[in-house]
Amino acid sequence: MHWHPNPTERRAFSSLKWSSFPERELPLWVADMDCAPPPCVTTTIEARVAHGIFGYGSEPKHFRDAWVTHLQARHDWDIDPDWIVPIAGVVPAMRFSLMAHPDIRHVLAPSPAYPYFQTVPRIEQRTHHPIRLHRQAGGLEPSFDDMDDQLQALKAPAAILWCNPQNPGGTVYSSHQIQQLVRIGASHGSLIVSDEIWADLILDDNQHIPLGRMAPTTQPTITLMAATKTFNVAGFGCAVAIIPEPVTRQRFLDTQIAMPHVTPLAYAVTESCLRDGWDWHHELLDALRTNRQTVLDWAAQHPEFEVTTGHATFLAWIDSHQRTDIAEHFAKRGVRLSPGKPFGSETAVRLNFGCSPATLSEALRRMDAQ
Repeated sequence: MHWHPNPTERRAFSSLKWSSFPERELPLWVADMDCAPPPCVTTTIEARVAHGIFGYGSEPKHFRDAWVTHLQARHDWDIDPDWIVPIAGVVPAMRFSLMAHPDIRHVLAPSPAYPYFQTVPRIEQRTHHPIRLHRQAGGLEPSFDDMDDQLQALKAPAAILWCNPQNPGGTVYSSHQIQQLVRIGASHGSLIVSDEIWADLILDDNQHIPLGRMAPTTQPTITLMAATKTFNVAGFGCAVAIIPEPVTRQRFLDTQIAMPHVTPLAYAVTESCLRDGWDWHHELLDALRTNRQTVLDWAAQHPEFEVTTGHATFLAWIDSHQRTDIAEHFAKRGVRLSPGKPFGSETAVRLNFGCSPATLSEALRRMDAQ
C-alpha cells in the first residue's frame, strides 16, 4: 500500500480532513484515508475526461450487475437487480428511509454511533431512542433483550437504524445476532435500516452478514451499501439501497423527486472498483492490520483508556470513562480526533488509523506528550 508521502499537500485540494484545522495539528478524525484509490479509478476518470462531454447522465447498463456479482461472490447474497435503488450516499438514504415512512414516529439507533444516527431522526422530527452498546471482546454490542423491551414499551410504529460493521467500535455482527435483530423487527412490525458501508473493510476472519440476506423478502428492510469507504473514493457520492419488499421500495423511490442523483462519474468509479479494485483492496487490508496493531500496542501502554478496534474499519474508539475534555486534551498536543459527544459519549474520541505508519506514529507520540 502506497500511503501519500506528504499528506499535508491535501490542503491544497480542499480536503475536509486536512483543511478543517490549524496546520500544526495532525488530523486523524474524519473517515478518509491518506492513500490513492485503486489504479482502475484513475484509468476510469482519465477515460471520462478524454471523452470531454459532461452532460446529464443515466444509470450505466451494467452497474447493477456489478453489485449483484459482488454481493453473491463476497457476501453469499443472491439478489434481484430490481431490489437496487441507486442513491447519492448512505446518509441521505437513511433520511429517505424515514421520509418514506411518515407514520413512524420513533427511531431506535445504537449509541455510541456515527452522529447521523441521532441527527437524521431529529431533522425528520422523530423521537430518537438510543440502543446502548457495551464493550465486548468483538467490539461494542447491544442487548437484544433491551431492544425488544424498548419496542414493546413504545406500543407504536418504530424504525431501527442499524450499523454493521459498527462505527465506532468495529463490531462485525454474527449470523445469530442478525437473526435476533430480524426477529425483533418482525415481531414489532418495525422497519430496519442497516448501514453496511463498512462491509468490505473487515480486518479479521469474521464474515459480514447482510441484513437483507437474513430477512424474509416480505419483511420491510433497507440495506445500504457503497464502495466509497472500501476504496477511498468518498468524493464520488454513490451508494445503493437494497430493498426486497416492493411496497417499501416504492415508498423509498417516491422520496427521490427533486433529490440529487448519482453522477455519471460516480457510477463509473464505483463500478470500476467493484470489478477491478480487489488486488489493491488486499494490500489495503494488510496495511490497516499493521496500523491497528500499532494502535493496540499504544493502548497497552495506556490502561487509563479503553481502546476498542473490533474486527473491521480503520477507526479506533478511545474511551477515558471520566474525562469530558479528551478531544481538547489531544488537540492541545497537536492531534485532531473526532470528539465522542456527537457519537453519544462525552468521554471518548474516535481515531482514524487510515494513514501512513509515519503519520500514525507521530500522532501517537504527540498524544503521549506531557
